[in-house]
Amino acid sequence: MVGLFLYRVGILGYGMLVRLVSFWHIKARLWVRGRKNWYQRIAARFSPQNAKVIWFHCASLGEFEQGRAVMERFKQLHPDWKLVITFYSPSGYEVRKNYAVADLVSYLPLDTPRNARKFITLIQPTVAVFVKYEFWYYYLHELSKRHIPSYLISAIFRREQAFFRRGYGALYRKWLLLFTGLMVQDQPSANLLAEYGIVQGVQVVGDSRFDRVWQAASQPVKPLEKVEAFCANAPVFVAGSTWAADEEYLRPVIDAMPQEWKCIVVPHEIHEANILDWLSRYASTAVRYTAESTPAELQHARVLLVDQVGILLSIYRYASMAYVGGGFGVGIHNTIEPAACGLPVCFGPNFASFREARELITQGAALSLHSAEDFMRELLALMQNKHKREAMGHTAKEYVAANIGASGRIIATIEHAQLNQ
Repeated sequence: MVGLFLYRVGILGYGMLVRLVSFWHIKARLWVRGRKNWYQRIAARFSPQNAKVIWFHCASLGEFEQGRAVMERFKQLHPDWKLVITFYSPSGYEVRKNYAVADLVSYLPLDTPRNARKFITLIQPTVAVFVKYEFWYYYLHELSKRHIPSYLISAIFRREQAFFRRGYGALYRKWLLLFTGLMVQDQPSANLLAEYGIVQGVQVVGDSRFDRVWQAASQPVKPLEKVEAFCANAPVFVAGSTWAADEEYLRPVIDAMPQEWKCIVVPHEIHEANILDWLSRYASTAVRYTAESTPAELQHARVLLVDQVGILLSIYRYASMAYVGGGFGVGIHNTIEPAACGLPVCFGPNFASFREARELITQGAALSLHSAEDFMRELLALMQNKHKREAMGHTAKEYVAANIGASGRIIATIEHAQLNQ
């Protein structure tokens, strides 16, 4: 009881803090505005109308992409069901608020007993699906109390997580028991849960991101005319989802690239000052993606700065090798996308929490770079060795292909549970 009291106080305190910060922080402001009058806004836009409802909750955009293949496939198989998607973060909601497959896209109201009761009464879910890392006690408790099946999908568990800490970890483990099923990515996650007596409803189904990325990478897409003009059949190095710490190491490599090579830089967050800094550093040899440029200017440029979101996967199709950013911060971004495009993948040192990165390295399809010397030595060597690039890229694509299928297993579990209710 003490633990829940502290949790509730913490949630309310967090809400107050975000409201305070919202006066000067744009994401906090979007977080607050998106939840204002949430009940009236949802009621005006959505009604179950006696239909079955499947509710997916995602923390942010990454989790949405992780669950997207499941959502879309489920909707194809069950068009009579209504699809509700909620986000915790503005970075997910603002990008996908007009997602056409869903019947409702909304922010998730703050996790309080009252909000959980009102929200679940309003949308009347038949099934609830939480993607990867979302654990909101009062929502889970309310679903359990109403005997509404709830699943955690594409989950991955590590010993350092709160569930496995001494003392308060026991409380969080009880939350996991509120789920009808825990569908984990790998056997080590299932083994760790079993150490603590959590075996009921646990399944190893894999990571549904592989399905989504494989599907997207395999489909024909509209050509990116500016990118095609820039590449002009040259070998291309794509630096995707980069942060300042990545770019500090990448710039000397770009300066030293073999003459025939070109580089496309796609920052994780588009800051005007950073784009202008890149353009000034490379002067006449760099162009901005959204700027008016002639085909000749694009063809003669060596660096393309992409200041538009949502096209990175398409850009990887034009590449010969890729660097994925984030490895000098909280963790690397999506390595499955370049791997699915048949590229050798490089990234910084903070990758231990990412199974696919570890396995790509083990299979010889990826490299982890730790220092400026690593960047210069490894990236330039890879640029000069076409045979190695192609071998690594082939292995990377085979790895992704071998890991598809999680979405079908997740849907089969949900369907089986519905048939046996």
